[in-house]
Formats: sequence, structure tokens, C-alpha cells
Amino acid sequence: MHRFLVLGVATTLTLLSATPAVAQSAAPKAYIGLFKDDAVAVFDTASEQVAKTIQVPSGPHGIVVTPDGGRVYVSSDGASTVSVIDTSTDEIVDSIEVGKTPHGLAITPDGSRVLVAGFGTDRVLSIDTSTDRITWQAAVGRPHNMAITPDGSRAYAGSQAGSGALVVLDMASGKELSRIPLEHAPRALATSPDGGTLLYTLSNVDAVQVLDTASNQLLGEAPVGGSPHHPQFAGDGSLGLVVSQDPGTLDEFDIASRAPVDSIKVGTMPHWIALQGDTALVTNEGSGDLSIVDLAQGKVVSTVPVGNAPRKIVVQPNATP
Repeated sequence: MHRFLVLGVATTLTLLSATPAVAQSAAPKAYIGLFKDDAVAVFDTASEQVAKTIQVPSGPHGIVVTPDGGRVYVSSDGASTVSVIDTSTDEIVDSIEVGKTPHGLAITPDGSRVLVAGFGTDRVLSIDTSTDRITWQAAVGRPHNMAITPDGSRAYAGSQAGSGALVVLDMASGKELSRIPLEHAPRALATSPDGGTLLYTLSNVDAVQVLDTASNQLLGEAPVGGSPHHPQFAGDGSLGLVVSQDPGTLDEFDIASRAPVDSIKVGTMPHWIALQGDTALVTNEGSGDLSIVDLAQGKVVSTVPVGNAPRKIVVQPNATP
């Protein structure tokens, strides 16, 4: 077994029994949106099995988890809601009306707010997670996915209206701070651990774009496989990852030089990446499975069927007893 072994084991000896009772804390769970099953799969990272599926409204699209691992928010683009899942019971405990066709979600590092890309309403909405109520809305044309800076002050929303743009929003008020025009529609985004760099992908461009967030100027692009989708930072932020959908690979590149580092074959039409230490969990929408990739070894160590059209995935940041 690899790094997803159960995090701790506690042994208790009772005088009433000759056999010690052993209890152990739970391993982190991953939550996977199954787009064609209208469900979220609960994946046990210790056993590497789907423990449960939770039915949600049609077309689960965005998914985020709170920093304490206690709640998962799921948007459904075939409906007009964001579902809230309590991870202690893996049941839906709330449903938030956000308007038609919500796409991606993003959560602040402190977990206080969830942003919703209202693709069908041309709005970005902010949800206060203490009340699950909307606190502000901002006009953004056809927002698809978003990324929030590590200090929680700004959000980058990928607008697919017209030729596309990155719209920078103030997290406190929703006010538009700036707008970066693009020549192609933005797909997915990620901010670096220090907040200084933004990675994003574009439709019909086989490269990851690298943006300096201080100046909002493009530093360059990292050439990768065809149809790159979700980019991510690994480790200390010096290594970039992205799933390339046409070849079905997880591509690695150096952030500073934008030079290729490695390319790891995963499943068919990979969609999203979740990191747990040096392990990448990659959803494969076309093959209906999850590739578990050991980044240190540079290879897939396990492939697990999870359901129909797995897209977004998150892993609990902390194990819960």
C-alpha cells in the first residue's frame, strides 16, 4: 500500500476482554462528480474503493471541499442549485438556489466563501458558508471556472463570452478590478502557493499559460499535449501539472522555464487533478475511472473504476475521526 495508508492507529485495552479493541482514524475521502450518473462518488483513499454514491441534481459540474474537510459543495449544471454534503454522514444537508446552469466552484483558503460560476446567468456569486446564503453577485459573461488567490483577496474568473477573458474580482465586494482579454475561451485555472503565478488553459491551444499576478502580464506558455484542461501546482509550486485530454496524459513542466519535465499516460479524456502529498488523483471522463499517480515514481500505481463520466474531484484536506 502507498501513501494513502490510514493516518493513525490507537489501541485500547479493556480489563473485561482478553482481546484488545483497536480503533483507527479515518483516511481522507475523495469526492468525485459523476457527470452522467447525476451523482457524487465517495472514494475511500485507504481501500481505494468507492464507498458510496450520493445522488445530486443533474450534471454535477463544480466541486469544492472546506479546509476542515467537513463539507463538500457541488454545483449541478443541469439544474440551478449547489448541493451541500456533510462528510460525516455523506448526506446532502442543504441546497442553495443560484440560477440556471452553474459551472465551476472555488473556495477561499479559510473556507468562509464559495464562488459559483453562473454560466447560464452571466454572474459570479459568493456564498457565505456560515449561512449558505448568497452575499454578492458580479456580472461576468459566461463564467466557467475560477481560482482564488491564497490570501483570499482576489478571484480570477474565466469568462467564455466572446473571445474570452480573465476577470479579476475583489473577494470582499465582488467588484471587478481588472479584465484581461483573451483570444480563446479559458478552460481551467490554478494559483500558485505564494499567489504570484496563475496557470490557465485555453480552448484550441496546446499549452498552459503562465501569468504573473502582480502585473497580470503573461510570462509565457508551457507546451503540453493536445487539449490541455485542468492545470495544477505541485510541491512547493515550482512544478506544474496539467491533464492533456487528447493523448490521455498527465503532463509535468517546470514553472520558471516552462520546459516539459515528464508525461505520464493515464486514462481516456482526463478531466481534473486532486493532489494528496506526492500523489495525484486524476479523473478520466472517457474511461470512467480514476488514475492514482505516484509523482515521485512518475507512474500510475492504481486504476479504479468509479462511475460514468467522472469530472471534478476533491480530497479532504484532513482526516476526520
